[in-house]
Amino acid sequence: RMRKLVLVGLLAATASAVFAQDPPPPGSADRGQQAYMKYMCYTCHGTLGQRADRGTGPKIAPGMLPYAAFALQVRTPRLDMPPYRQRFLSDQELADIYAYLALTNLSPDVKEIPLLNF
Repeated sequence: RMRKLVLVGLLAATASAVFAQDPPPPGSADRGQQAYMKYMCYTCHGTLGQRADRGTGPKIAPGMLPYAAFALQVRTPRLDMPPYRQRFLSDQELADIYAYLALTNLSPDVKEIPLLNF
């Protein structure tokens, strides 16, 4: 039992180190929005990554996964999401989609809402 706990701890530490180390590749949010719509990501994840009304896919923005984890999920998804392999969705399109979702901010900062500044 102790061996299992140690192994799980090592795997978790390794995974978080791998996913957290590299910055995302450069991407274009404008092209990312186009690709997000083209590949119909919005049908499950909503137009801004906030989750579709049908509740079919999880909320993916704001609060992005690190790029490596995001790419892994898109390429080899868990559960019901279809895989978006490189021959279908290029690495550049994936980086562009990530850039688009990274700019998503569903809720403005309280200081930016004029009616709340009294």
